[in-house]
Amino acid sequence: MKYVGIQTQIWRNNRNTVILLFMFPLLLLGMVLGTIMLLDWFGFFCWNGVCPPGLQATTFHWGVIWRYFLDAMPFTLSMTAIWFIIAYFANVSIIRHATHARPLERKENVRVYNIVENLCIAGGIEMPQINIVEDSSLNAFASGIDIKSYTITLTTGIIDKLDDAELSAVVGHELTHIKNRDTRLMVVCIVFVGIFSMMMHVITRILANMWRMPRRHSRKNDGVGAGIVLVLIVLLVWAAIGYFFSTLTRLAISRKREYVADAGGAELCGDPLALASALRKISADPGLASVQRSDIAQLYVIHPDEEDDNDSVGLQGLVAKANILFCTHPDTPERIKLLEQF
Repeated sequence: MKYVGIQTQIWRNNRNTVILLFMFPLLLLGMVLGTIMLLDWFGFFCWNGVCPPGLQATTFHWGVIWRYFLDAMPFTLSMTAIWFIIAYFANVSIIRHATHARPLERKENVRVYNIVENLCIAGGIEMPQINIVEDSSLNAFASGIDIKSYTITLTTGIIDKLDDAELSAVVGHELTHIKNRDTRLMVVCIVFVGIFSMMMHVITRILANMWRMPRRHSRKNDGVGAGIVLVLIVLLVWAAIGYFFSTLTRLAISRKREYVADAGGAELCGDPLALASALRKISADPGLASVQRSDIAQLYVIHPDEEDDNDSVGLQGLVAKANILFCTHPDTPERIKLLEQF
């Protein structure tokens, strides 16, 4: 395997993450534009079969399309911003409630506090809060959106079962997430995906309610009703497409940030092999499976549900490699190989 330096890996992944993150708003605006284009093509802007001068079905009218698109853009971005702000600031309390984490007092475990403080001093990082989860398995994660809320959460298992070098490496990995603002970045990604998910849910509910409503037959009502249904179906299709691709983008960003955090954590603690050893132990018993939320599980140093055998050969091996596209974390053996080459 070709040697890749830590700083080179960090730079490459930061560059790719910026590119991927720009895809989220482009997907949202592309969905709006695509919906308007389809409605124009099907003649939706010709009410009751009467088209304004110059308009006809099965033809794109770009002047009309761009006018509707520019009119819809402020409303779309405003609603997105409101949803984003609510979800963004609620994230911290959601994570704490879902994981049942509690603050770890210094007097309760001086060893953990000394490890975190020493690494913060070495890396020039502001001291985060330290939380603990009562779980005998091994895992850890970083969370928070600003200096006041940045937190490193450790299970009791990872504290008890890793030696000082291994635990320092894991803490260094999580501190790198905080230093690189990865915790904030992933909240942004999760919120964007949530927008498409919410749209699909709302549109599906509206269509289901319309289907159950009693029908009043008239030519005018049938025409308006068909137009509304067409709009909703088009929106549902685009929302589903947006959800699929935004999810793939979120997962790709998450995997890349894990590589960066591995490199940064190895550099911060000065012992890449210690992090490789820690990952081997964690992968055997990652725990935290009681938290049935994929958006929170993606914060873990290793995702409990993604530890499958990716070293298979033949068709099974190809399927396993394809499944990586739908994982929040890179293949753990691959992460270990990269750490061992530093």
